[in-house]
Amino acid sequence: MKPARVLEIISGFAVEGPLGGIERFGIELAQRLDRTQVEPIVYGLWSYEAPYEERWLRKLRESGIEAFMPAVWSEEAPYRAFVRTVREARRHLRGQRVDIIHSHCQFGDVAALLLRRQLGATALVRTVHNEREWGRRPGRRLLLTNLLFPIVFDAELAVSQKVVDNLQGRPLSRLLRRPVHKAYNSLNFARIEQVSVDRAAKKQSLGIPPDASVVGTIGRLMPQKGYHVLLKAAEIVLARRPETYFLIIGRGELEEELRELAAALNIEHRVIFTGPRTDIEELLPIMDLFANSSLWEGLPTAILESMAARVPVIATRVSGNTELIEDGVTGRLVMPEDAEGLARGIMEMLAASPEERAAMCAKAYAYVRANFSIDRVARQHEALYRELVNYSS
Repeated sequence: MKPARVLEIISGFAVEGPLGGIERFGIELAQRLDRTQVEPIVYGLWSYEAPYEERWLRKLRESGIEAFMPAVWSEEAPYRAFVRTVREARRHLRGQRVDIIHSHCQFGDVAALLLRRQLGATALVRTVHNEREWGRRPGRRLLLTNLLFPIVFDAELAVSQKVVDNLQGRPLSRLLRRPVHKAYNSLNFARIEQVSVDRAAKKQSLGIPPDASVVGTIGRLMPQKGYHVLLKAAEIVLARRPETYFLIIGRGELEEELRELAAALNIEHRVIFTGPRTDIEELLPIMDLFANSSLWEGLPTAILESMAARVPVIATRVSGNTELIEDGVTGRLVMPEDAEGLARGIMEMLAASPEERAAMCAKAYAYVRANFSIDRVARQHEALYRELVNYSS
């Protein structure tokens, strides 16, 4: 039997910014699929004209995976950019056999619908990576997520139980009795575990003294991540622990606003905005604590990476985070939008003994290693793809 040819659609290859964990997951999934069963093609909807995009394309192609990004993203004309990427994808894929189209992003879901007929795909799959689809476009959520997608997609996957519950709660999903599969985000643990870092030298490269405590976070600088809450918590922490540094890794639409807030709080000398980085695996070991201040989530890859690197984690009590963290056992949970609570939690965790921190990190590592391996999730995807191809044949 021929391997199923699966078109994996991600937003793009600008993993270090402005994109992030979802796109890295899509790339790592494609790399770990068994080629005797699945032949992946990775389609990045857009180029964000970032210098590291070509590196990801090259890595995929060198491993024998077809990968392409046919258009450039435009913030000013997103719909024109969408029409362009679908048109160019059709041209790129003309004459190729595609059995399954699997989307990992909102615009990718629509692109999958438009590409299905031309490519002759037997099945459409989408993974919902976030609790709130089309957060700024409730009309699209009603039309697409609630009314159209339950009918036209052959399978829907969700990265956390909360997302599963949201999708299964749609009236059409209940009427059609179509199950939603839980498929966690996951990691290639070797990427984290094989890194060796000179912590003092790495700190020095960022202007951080070798004996300073470092509270780090990774993600797009966007409203969902609640970084304004983290900065307000940082002000409280620095009043008590002025030797602490806060490391904010990533880029996004709120960068200038967040820099201005740090200056207004008079903490800009202790907050480092690194911008996009290609050395995340080397930055994690210099952190004494990873802080997630999100207002909502799917299943954050950055928390998985921190646990894999044995960095203690404090995070908001929102869906996704609560499936990764057992409060007081594998990390700490605080309420979202509570700067004082977040600050208290940060100070308590920084003040914990080395033995307490090591015990928490060991439990967190054991949990994520057992449940969130990219190989385990790849096997789950392979089984679903086989089922869909066999069902349609």
